[in-house]
Amino acid sequence: MRTILRNYAQSSFADVRGRTTLIAKARWLLLFFITIYSAGAALLYSISSQGLQASSLQILVIASSFSAIFCYNTLYYFFYESIHQRKCVDHLQLFLDLLFVTILVYTSGSASSWLWALYLLVTLEASILLQNRLEVWAFGIFGGLLYGGLLLFGYLDYLPHVKMPFVDPNLHHETLYLLLNWLWVCLLNTTVAIAGAALMTVIRRERLAVEKSERAKVAFMDSANDLIFHCNPEGKFLYVNPAWQQALGYKLSDLDGMTMLDFIEGDSKQRCILEFRKALRGETIATMEGKLLASNGTFVNVEGSFSCTFKEDKPESLWGICRDVTARKEAQEQLHHIAHHDMLTDLPNRLTFSDRLTQAKALAKRQKSLLAVLFLDLDRFKTINDTLGHDIGDMMLQETANRLQSCVREIDTVSRFGGDEFAILLVNPSSLEAIERIALKILKQLGQPMTLDRNELFITTSIGISIYPSDAERGDVLLKKADIAMYQAKANGRNNCRFYRPEMDQHARRRLDLENSLRKALDNQEFYLVYQPKVDLQSGQITALEALIRWQHPTLGVIPPSDFISLAEESGLIVPLGEWALRQACRQSLQWRQQGVPQVRIAVNVSGFQLERKDFVTQVKGIMEEIGVAGSALELEITETVIMQNPEFAVKILNQLRDMGIHISIDDFGTGYSSLAHLKRFSVNTLKIDKSFVDEVDINSTDAAIATAIIAMARSLNLSVIAEGVETEGQREFLKKEQCNEMQGFLFSKPLPAEEVVKLLQKQSD
Repeated sequence: MRTILRNYAQSSFADVRGRTTLIAKARWLLLFFITIYSAGAALLYSISSQGLQASSLQILVIASSFSAIFCYNTLYYFFYESIHQRKCVDHLQLFLDLLFVTILVYTSGSASSWLWALYLLVTLEASILLQNRLEVWAFGIFGGLLYGGLLLFGYLDYLPHVKMPFVDPNLHHETLYLLLNWLWVCLLNTTVAIAGAALMTVIRRERLAVEKSERAKVAFMDSANDLIFHCNPEGKFLYVNPAWQQALGYKLSDLDGMTMLDFIEGDSKQRCILEFRKALRGETIATMEGKLLASNGTFVNVEGSFSCTFKEDKPESLWGICRDVTARKEAQEQLHHIAHHDMLTDLPNRLTFSDRLTQAKALAKRQKSLLAVLFLDLDRFKTINDTLGHDIGDMMLQETANRLQSCVREIDTVSRFGGDEFAILLVNPSSLEAIERIALKILKQLGQPMTLDRNELFITTSIGISIYPSDAERGDVLLKKADIAMYQAKANGRNNCRFYRPEMDQHARRRLDLENSLRKALDNQEFYLVYQPKVDLQSGQITALEALIRWQHPTLGVIPPSDFISLAEESGLIVPLGEWALRQACRQSLQWRQQGVPQVRIAVNVSGFQLERKDFVTQVKGIMEEIGVAGSALELEITETVIMQNPEFAVKILNQLRDMGIHISIDDFGTGYSSLAHLKRFSVNTLKIDKSFVDEVDINSTDAAIATAIIAMARSLNLSVIAEGVETEGQREFLKKEQCNEMQGFLFSKPLPAEEVVKLLQKQSD
């Protein structure tokens, strides 16, 4: 019995054979239960006052029906390969099921039989075996008609009535009872037919999608130029792709009994064994360089990496990939690393931290253990930047990152969120006291003097702590609670730590006040635009102006975008604020045109919240028509991360914007996930290399390789490239040599008010 249940669970809907096998097993299981039930019922009847009223003929018919079902079910199960080519074989077995169900219903009392529910099971069988939903419905209707005919023949006395205990024989001639009973069975049968057919349609569609995805994965690996292998935890090969076979001269059949270690040259074999063991333990492993032995006795120099997949916390298999070591590959890997790590400190970024927090939260929930989030903000760090410069500030952030990592375990995560904000994830701490000890250790470590560029500096930090699950269960809420506690630590004199408490939510009120101030600022026209030129690297001519928003607060003075853009996005005010900036830029363009100022495009930054709105394109078109500017006078800058959040939607929107004549630029390129395939689909004109790649492009070979790769890729796609943050002659000369099209940065000009832009454009035209 256990074997039948296990096999039943393992049956598949993938093909006709699998579905028939599943139905056959289900029939056997049903026959087993009905037989047990019938035997038990007969025994109980025989010892009851009713007595066993079944006639010999009745028992013979029931036994014969069971035997017939068992026989043809066995035939379909064991000899299906021989008979499946015959036409309508599935229809035949469904017809036989309906026929014998009708016989069983008749021999068990017709109108008073409890076995009418078997019609529903046969209809469900039809939905599994037949792909045409009309045929499923037809079998459902046919089952209902058979049952109705059985009741009708009994009513007309064409069939002798089978006596059943506890049942009034007059029921067979009660017209209303028979009609309602038949309608009830028909209704349920119809419902099962419709629902079953719909459900199976969804299941088949999803299965086809999975199979298509799997075929695509296999095709990708088979067509890859890299050497890909798959082995079990013992190292025995399960798969090698054609590139592997061609490079090493082995077929998969030749690898029987061999392991990956048999191909590794001796000097690196021991290290590979250690890395294999680390992978099987779930630890992070490093990329390795080595030599693989080919069938002809030669060695192939490769750089390899592999990872372990786990099932129920146990290693299931290892996947590996080997490739040539080239500068281009290093640049691609660096781009991937940058997407998940902070450029300055090389710590995990917010995206990676969120992923690890989700995983750690699931583990803590399963083990019923604690989890702590520490949110840190350096005290008065802005003073260091303002007095000693950003170079010293960056060195301080790097030293801070090193000290933070020395205070925690390997399983914990230290992340930089940006600016002077850090977050730490403590996995499975033993107690609240242990968490506090780590926080105090961090305060002590950071409180030690730092010697940076011959300057002895001191810095402190404020730490907010939230605990899972007592403070919150969602990861984002845990971060928010830790942030609230951090502000409380600052309010308590800085250089201390505070655990979150519910009364700290007054911090939310402060943020609400700032949001209200931001909303009033838009109504009171406290915002204004400044413009930073974009310059052609070859001619030195201004090609465009980027409109940058500023906030002139009545009491706080000029507030930079970094202090209010994120709040505007959180509160939803970024949409009206972005609309205002776009409208203001268009008005300025019209005004300059009317004044006879040489015309250049004005670039406006677009938030992801704006781009996601369904009416965004209509809004842009309406503003252009209202003010009277052409699409050629406008440029929209959209960050790479924003368009990669929903590439399909972005393709549609960007196509519509470009059809309007608007110039499209991808901002902060290199920090997201764009691939060559995606870029080919996006209707963009320009790639804007992120400032982080430009800062040391003339002195750092890795940054130079990345910038060169981006420029070459853009050229192959007929896209223009602009580098932002150009501040030195060395940076400009490098970009000019690599044939970058444009630049933008303090080397040429800082952001300027409109009246100074006019002077600059007029001077250029003279």
